[in-house]
Amino acid sequence: MTFDLKKSLLVSMAALGLFAATATVNANQANAKSYARVTSNQKMTSDPATRNISFTGSNALYTKAGTLRGARVVATKTTTSLLANSSLSSDNFRAYRVATTNRGSVYYKVVSFDRQYRGWVYGGKSTASFGGGTQAYTTFTNTSLSTAQQNSLYKISNPGVANDGKTVTYKQPAWTQYKVGRQIMDSTPYANATFKITQVGTRTREGDQWVKIQATDNQYSQANGWISYSGLTLTQTPVADNAVRVNLVDANNNNNVIKTFDYAKNGAQKGSRLGTQNGSNWTLASNDQTALQNQINTALNGTGYYVGILSQSQINALAQGTFGSSVNVPVTKQSNIADNAVRINLVTPNGTLLKSVDYQKNGASRDNTVGYWNGSTWTLYSGDNTAITNLITSALSGTGYYLTNNQLTSAQQQAIAAGRFGGSVTVNVTNTPQTQFSQITPRSIGWGGPWLGSTAMTATNSPYDTKTVTINGHSYSANTIQNMGTSGESWNNLVKDIKADSSGLDKINANFKNSAMNQYIAQNNMAFGPGSGNFNSSQVMAYINANGNLKTLHSPQYPVFSPTGSGDSSSYNVSYASITYTAYSSVDGTYGNPIVVYYNYQ
Repeated sequence: MTFDLKKSLLVSMAALGLFAATATVNANQANAKSYARVTSNQKMTSDPATRNISFTGSNALYTKAGTLRGARVVATKTTTSLLANSSLSSDNFRAYRVATTNRGSVYYKVVSFDRQYRGWVYGGKSTASFGGGTQAYTTFTNTSLSTAQQNSLYKISNPGVANDGKTVTYKQPAWTQYKVGRQIMDSTPYANATFKITQVGTRTREGDQWVKIQATDNQYSQANGWISYSGLTLTQTPVADNAVRVNLVDANNNNNVIKTFDYAKNGAQKGSRLGTQNGSNWTLASNDQTALQNQINTALNGTGYYVGILSQSQINALAQGTFGSSVNVPVTKQSNIADNAVRINLVTPNGTLLKSVDYQKNGASRDNTVGYWNGSTWTLYSGDNTAITNLITSALSGTGYYLTNNQLTSAQQQAIAAGRFGGSVTVNVTNTPQTQFSQITPRSIGWGGPWLGSTAMTATNSPYDTKTVTINGHSYSANTIQNMGTSGESWNNLVKDIKADSSGLDKINANFKNSAMNQYIAQNNMAFGPGSGNFNSSQVMAYINANGNLKTLHSPQYPVFSPTGSGDSSSYNVSYASITYTAYSSVDGTYGNPIVVYYNYQ
């Protein structure tokens, strides 16, 4: 038998090549199985406005469906989250194609309204609604026209060519629909045109108000469209013969009209005055004054301007107004109110805003009430009542105005208690001197007397101390320990920390006691009086000794730990104690000023 080496080698190499090719095909098939494939890719034909979307931030944007081979990131999840929370309507998105993969996943092709982003994003498992990294988004919400908007005419404030939302009109509010742009490119030819408002609404992202305007003269109808409400100027419109148009203008800029409304009165004659002259001042009929005051406060709600009770100057302006015409009434803008503050507007007997003070409270949140409902009335916490009284009394010092008897009346307390942090309330003050109270200011002393020094005491409404003490690196307060009880995971962790703390149990107990030191449970009436002129310390102590809640004060309770055994298996009992403060002495003083009372403790 003859062996052909060359032929054998050729056959062997061919076999090897076939094996390699087979292996490559199998590898490619295995690799292909790791990628999804598109089974459907269609243009979306539903109403475009129903395909406005925003991202959820849970998925990135890709050049193709994210699970397809070669998909590249256009926008990361971080970026899509930022776009979802953007305050610019140009970051709205429109979905225009939908694809489904063999794995049942839905992907939408989307584009931003400013065309800066375009790509595919995961949309859930169903084409019935947007899901996954997408969500349906309302770019603009129609609202109702106010009475003033319905009855007024406007001009474009600054005609020109700027594409800023305030200069020209748009077919839709800017950036609220994809590829829907300006109605006119230049508003200069419409500088003298007057418009009425036919629709109004708010852009979702900016929260600004847009209105659809319609020219009163058809020759200017080409400009009919949408524009930012801030781009319009109110013009004088016809006033009914039996009405006075009230323009509420900024007290520092008479041309800045904040709000406008018409006050109509049955039977009123055109040209007659709304009020009557009384010497150098003017007066309004009581029902007119009340009605106007309510309408003004309603109109100004949410603007940052405040009237409250009409001042004499505002009454003068209104009373001189004539039916069939308009009158300007100045109003004052106040600074922003902190979320944890309530603004107290102090108003004089003639309705003039004397001044405002802000009462801030640590831990308070916007829209929470200042006080609480006790089942029948709104009530202030005693600590707040004292602090607010002191705040107002200090603000009124030297003005010639006072709180009645230097105390908040029951009605004033209820009004403030029902007020909300982040808002304002009104308190009337008097210019008639009253008998006054002196606020009691406790200071603690040791048994050696005040001549060895004293410490200011702090009022609290909490029965258990809320200050924290560190045990083994962890913070605890009497309040949290009382709430956790003596079993469960929190208590067990506390026991472990006590055992592990190198300072020792006596030191821990001492720290809790020191934490509660110089605090006292606030009393309802911490005032001496009423009276006028001077008083002496003996009078103060006689008053305090006759009032048990003032004679003895107590600190908030603090924990005292004691071991139940010894060794590693020991646990702890906890009891609660408080520091008792007993009135010791006072000083001479003057009614209306704070008075120091010294309290000793054991």
